[in-house]
Amino acid sequence: MSAFLRQLFMLTIYNPPQAGQVLVAQQVDRAAGWLILALAVILNTLAYFLSITLFPVPAEIALPLLTSPVLVCMVLGSVTVIFVFAFYWVGRAMGGQARFEDILLMMGWLQYMRLAVQLGALVLMIFLPGLAQIFVMATGLYGAWIVLNFLKVAHGFDTMGKAVMMLVFTLVGMTVGLSLFLSLIGVTAMGFS
Repeated sequence: MSAFLRQLFMLTIYNPPQAGQVLVAQQVDRAAGWLILALAVILNTLAYFLSITLFPVPAEIALPLLTSPVLVCMVLGSVTVIFVFAFYWVGRAMGGQARFEDILLMMGWLQYMRLAVQLGALVLMIFLPGLAQIFVMATGLYGAWIVLNFLKVAHGFDTMGKAVMMLVFTLVGMTVGLSLFLSLIGVTAMGFS
């Protein structure tokens, strides 16, 4: 199993479309997909707190929300789950054919990739702090490319342009939805009203 995961990790880096096909071919059921995603979120939360324990954030810029492991886990989990549903429904609205379970597995796998990036950045922060920031930015950009490839494969889109448009529509829709939600609960640009 660990050899398969190692190969999938390398395949995701070097050939994201093929890695997406491997994930779709796994035919993971919904319950297993949720477990995979939940474990990934918990491990990412632990990695986040390991990094801020080793490299504390100055108190004047620290957000209170990001100091509680439970809250960080809930926020990360909620955002990831929202993306799972958004990628599924927006893709289907654009003619995509993805199974919900495929999107769920892909998002779970991307969280494990994110965990590897966090741990790699942590090691770089210890030995080469300047390179760590470049590494995080570069992997963030490449991560977007991986997401696009996964969405294209999962939904069976014939062009990358459809995957790009799907990502744009999803992000715009989530931004508008979040803005409306925050205005309904009384949050303004300067705080609570």
